[in-house]
Amino acid sequence: MKYATSKDQIGRRVPANPLPMCGISAISRRILITARCLALFAMAAFSAGCGHPSRTGTTEIVYWTGWSGHEFEVQQRLIDEFNRTHPGIHVHMLSQFGTSGYQKVRIAFAGGATPDVMSTVWADELAGYAMRGVLTPLDDYLRKSGRNVDREFTPGVARMLQVDGHVYGLAVTTNTNFIAYNKQIFADAGLNPDWPPRTIAELDAAAQACTKYDAQGNFIRYGFRPGGLNLWAYVFGGQWYDPVSRRVTANDPHNVAALEWMASYRKKYDIQRMEAFQTTFGSDETPSGPFFVGKVAMWSTGEWAQEFIRRYAPRLRWGWFALPAPPNGRRNCTTAGGSVFVIPAACRHKKEAWEFLNWISSPHAVKAFCLGIGNVPPLISVGKDPAFQRDPLFRFAIAIAQGRNSFGPPPIPIWPTYSREIARVEQAAMLGGEDPKRLLDDLQVRMSRELRRTLADLGR
Repeated sequence: MKYATSKDQIGRRVPANPLPMCGISAISRRILITARCLALFAMAAFSAGCGHPSRTGTTEIVYWTGWSGHEFEVQQRLIDEFNRTHPGIHVHMLSQFGTSGYQKVRIAFAGGATPDVMSTVWADELAGYAMRGVLTPLDDYLRKSGRNVDREFTPGVARMLQVDGHVYGLAVTTNTNFIAYNKQIFADAGLNPDWPPRTIAELDAAAQACTKYDAQGNFIRYGFRPGGLNLWAYVFGGQWYDPVSRRVTANDPHNVAALEWMASYRKKYDIQRMEAFQTTFGSDETPSGPFFVGKVAMWSTGEWAQEFIRRYAPRLRWGWFALPAPPNGRRNCTTAGGSVFVIPAACRHKKEAWEFLNWISSPHAVKAFCLGIGNVPPLISVGKDPAFQRDPLFRFAIAIAQGRNSFGPPPIPIWPTYSREIARVEQAAMLGGEDPKRLLDDLQVRMSRELRRTLADLGR
């Protein structure tokens, strides 16, 4: 799964300062001084700044990970394997799981007290950090190692790893988006359980057929509730940024159409009653998850759903299908994201750091990690491995991830802020009943202005 922690935002206007304040915006002088002091303290306290040779001549590499629990244990086994097979390098892994850990990441970048390798950088933060000069470009290392991200990685992942024509990170996992559906509910509603929706019209019809009310008009079950304008805009044929013209495209007509369709559910269903019904939902990571107990017929999810269902609803009759598209939309659409592995610019032992990064992102390590935690592999060759292809759901998910309609975060430093504002626009249309076009026109103006300001602050 992706890291279970909040995504703190970067990319807002950054005050001019000799230190690259990646991920910190509009901070006061007092907070800036505090961040520097904490960063210096971090460097002295646990020697996380850079790897250093030990008395035996072995270089210690400090690696910060955002994984915890079972995922941490799987990764630790891989770290142990690397240490056994690379006697000149020893990797010491530290978990920075949780909000405080990611705050420490920003402080480390601010003061230059970084570890040697980090996977505590979100894909949507990569452009912001890269443009602030706190990451090491990996192009020369990749070339010398005979690697090419465009050939090795799935399309969406390959694009998200590159900023201004340079590679700044590598990935060892990815995820896909699709919809899971309850076959028994479909059958009870008079739908073919073996023929899920393939168009927006079919999805709407299935959602209505599967919705059920009590005598007072309260929901017993609803068929589907669309969410995630960021993704549905791509499904409808839109985009959020044009890399050719380098323009924000928030009010792309396809984006507007996507939000209008999503907002139509407000008109078809009593959104307040739907909101009230959702307060009865349990967590998706418990047996009382709404999809597991039949309160929802269709669930927007990813490949991790299979493990959750195996744990919490093993007798459930269910299936899956790609996000349906409207006429002239994009079929088999998904987004790529999650965490990426980077080498901070402050690291002095980049050769050893690259040796570890090259190994942990190799087919051998990627296969072991993705099998261990149940994620889709970002490497095309690993996705074709029988260990993944023999599983029907993973075969389906990998085909989507490796398709041309996979989209990573746009390579702009304001994307975390931008994506948060997209979510607010979605809420204003879905819950507040505000006009989708007006909302996206306003977003276009605000984010265009924000991008210009941020690029100016970065000297671009």
